[in-house]
Amino acid sequence: MKRQRVLSFFSLRSLWDTPHMVFLVVMLLCGALAGSYTGLRCGHTEGALLEELAGQMVAQAQVGDGTVWMLVGKALCSVLAWQIAAVLGGMLRAHSLILSGLCAARGFLLAFAAGAFLSTLQLRGLLLALVTGGVSSIVTVPCLLLTATACFLAGQEGARSRGGYWYALARYRSAIILCTTLALCGGVLRVPMLFLASKIGF
Repeated sequence: MKRQRVLSFFSLRSLWDTPHMVFLVVMLLCGALAGSYTGLRCGHTEGALLEELAGQMVAQAQVGDGTVWMLVGKALCSVLAWQIAAVLGGMLRAHSLILSGLCAARGFLLAFAAGAFLSTLQLRGLLLALVTGGVSSIVTVPCLLLTATACFLAGQEGARSRGGYWYALARYRSAIILCTTLALCGGVLRVPMLFLASKIGF
């Protein structure tokens, strides 16, 4: 019995195989569709502004010695903000609406950046979006989805049990700790990719 608990400590299957996860993935994709359409439209009207923004993003990696720690700090804060928002959103009464909106917003922002840069800078813009945010999102987005699913389930279980939300959430603490750790690693990955973009000359 003890061995089985150790093996399942970081198991994510109980979250992955749920309709809650499917629902949140669908919301993420809906947000991504809306973001890509909006980004493509925005790229036609605000092309000069977006080109300037792209230049500023790359220029951040060329400032000086303290730049690395500043970028790492920003990346970690960004990842933690999404994770904390999911945990706090799950404790509210309208947790299903808040968590679905959170996942939709994440998908929207990612697709908006890619669509806007693609529309403004063509293939170069799409590569810039992939290098500066897309690669790290391969790690951070699934982690957010799993954390949001755990909070979704805990919100429903907490409403039916005496222990409440935090008691129910403790059941998924290992998955949340693992997802948060991996998401932080994914966030830090954004920094060397940004330096790579500056070396390539986006």
